[in-house]
Amino acid sequence: MLTLYESRLSLNCYKVRLLLALLGVPYTRQPVDIRKGEHRTPDLLVRNPFGQIPVLDTGSVALRDSQAILVWLARRHGDAQWMPTQPEDEALVNAWLAASAYELRLGPYEARLRKLAPALCVTGDTVDIQARNTARALERFEHRLRDRQWLAMDHPTVADIAAFPSLAHASDGDVDLSACPGILGWLERVRTLPGFVGLME
Repeated sequence: MLTLYESRLSLNCYKVRLLLALLGVPYTRQPVDIRKGEHRTPDLLVRNPFGQIPVLDTGSVALRDSQAILVWLARRHGDAQWMPTQPEDEALVNAWLAASAYELRLGPYEARLRKLAPALCVTGDTVDIQARNTARALERFEHRLRDRQWLAMDHPTVADIAAFPSLAHASDGDVDLSACPGILGWLERVRTLPGFVGLME
């Protein structure tokens, strides 16, 4: 049985829970209270020396980093729909995984953190930088999704799951998506995927 060390409000943890639900993979949840420093306890540091969540314990290996966990889940429990094996398609998916980990992380993800947990922000107190990062990320994702159903391929992949939490919860950071019809339509398509779960489920 897989064990997910996670925090319910963490968007990185949510993306892992979302893919687990979409794939119908059974697992147990182990809550980690970051405010109490539980992510830096000896027990968790053995599983992830970086002291971060999520961590997915498979019983034989402890996986860290939400993007890496998504890829592992897709390979182990999904099929080529979620993570293609053909090199060119795989590269496209990886490129959008990277965009979620960088552009969205420094943009709408950071805007949400600034309101909910400012100590975790990576751009410090520079609100202007975060706002510019957010505008740039939204422009790039909107451009990609304006005439497409999904980010990387013509069907959902782990790239869509990686990007969904930051954009679906952009309003938590006062980020307005009303001028992004492509993103808004894509968010609704993700929400209709069989097995979809929300952040607080």
